[in-house]
Amino acid sequence: MQSNKLGLYKNKIRSVPTHNSAESSVQIRNVPAGPLSPTTLSPSRAIPLRILMVIDQFNIGGTETYTLSLTRELLKKGATVVLVGKKGKLLGHFLGLGCSYYELDFVLDTYEPDSQNRELYIKFLQSIIAAERIDLVHGHQIPSGSIAITAADWMNVPFVFTVHGTYYDPEFLQLLHKSTTVTCVSPSIQRLLASKGLDSTLIPNGIDVMEYQPYSTFYRRHLRHKLAIPQYATVILYAGRLSWEKADICEYMIHITSALRYTNDPNVHLIITGGGSKQESIIKLVNNHRKLTDHPFIHYVGEVTDMCAYYCISDYIIGTGRIALEAMACERPLLAVGTLGVLGLVKPELYEKAWDSWFGDHDCPQILSGTVLANQLKSMLSLNQQQRLDTVNAGRRFVMDHFHISQTTEKQLSLYDQAIQSKSARNINFI
Repeated sequence: MQSNKLGLYKNKIRSVPTHNSAESSVQIRNVPAGPLSPTTLSPSRAIPLRILMVIDQFNIGGTETYTLSLTRELLKKGATVVLVGKKGKLLGHFLGLGCSYYELDFVLDTYEPDSQNRELYIKFLQSIIAAERIDLVHGHQIPSGSIAITAADWMNVPFVFTVHGTYYDPEFLQLLHKSTTVTCVSPSIQRLLASKGLDSTLIPNGIDVMEYQPYSTFYRRHLRHKLAIPQYATVILYAGRLSWEKADICEYMIHITSALRYTNDPNVHLIITGGGSKQESIIKLVNNHRKLTDHPFIHYVGEVTDMCAYYCISDYIIGTGRIALEAMACERPLLAVGTLGVLGLVKPELYEKAWDSWFGDHDCPQILSGTVLANQLKSMLSLNQQQRLDTVNAGRRFVMDHFHISQTTEKQLSLYDQAIQSKSARNINFI
């Protein structure tokens, strides 16, 4: 009865019942409050894995788009993926893959954890693990991850967590010491985790190079026309969350672009994509600069799901992390500017540093400033046609050779198998 009742939440946009709801009491009926006896796990890849993918919210961001690419590739390779998280703009793309989905509001609308309902969400996850016969739980973010690790532990299924950045607090990292398989997305993060006493497996963020590739010149002209951007304009794209340091980078780009129009190139335009806590202040700044001219040159388009189109109508990209990989796959010159500093124009001689630092997001020797960013941008804009062509061709090859989603997903599946086998071995020893 529990499984049937729980199934009503699949693929429906509904809120989770509160503690006082009658439906809530039915949902969590017969769910134990502590660890269960060992469950049956998939002993090999001969039996398709059933994976519970847990994220805070299906927003538009690097972690979420990576999870989407990973989920799509896991399905191609025969796995079953069940999704759990708060609904967001990217949810439709996940549901389009045919996955089962359970809506749990791990975070509030302010992006803060929903601490009041933590125990209820743990029990809901236990119910989902049981009803969907889950072999392994994969988490990516703190609020949902801290709940999922407890639910997985109590249900005695392996838990894998991917560390995507430097922003995880020490208390949460301490949780990962408890029988968790940890992966990370850059060498600098792996070193950081090692300094905290955490072993991790390095698995690069994967890119679907068929999804991200250059568009034809004809279609590029069509897209520019739709946005009222002149065909002769020099277009710079800034892509990233408009929060914390990433919003500071965006503000610098607005000021620098205005200065460039008056000193270097009167035809330069800036496109800004993304959203976040500083979105309103960015919009206000954009409007103030646009008032200075009769020809709007800054285009704020907000959060978009068709990023490939925006890469392809742009001449140069400013970004970091997964944005960097997507831009390079679309054969666009990339100026890597991340949370921890300015890395510079990404060329072959800089690939090792770019990978190590996740394009300036996880480590960077050059601290961000308006002067440094402006000088780097002017240098990139001065590339001649052959230099530009050599740079973008090498960039796409780099992404295809090291970050192809098929290759990185195989590494992830191998790690899943190891986590399951390790859990089975511990269960045998426990018995």
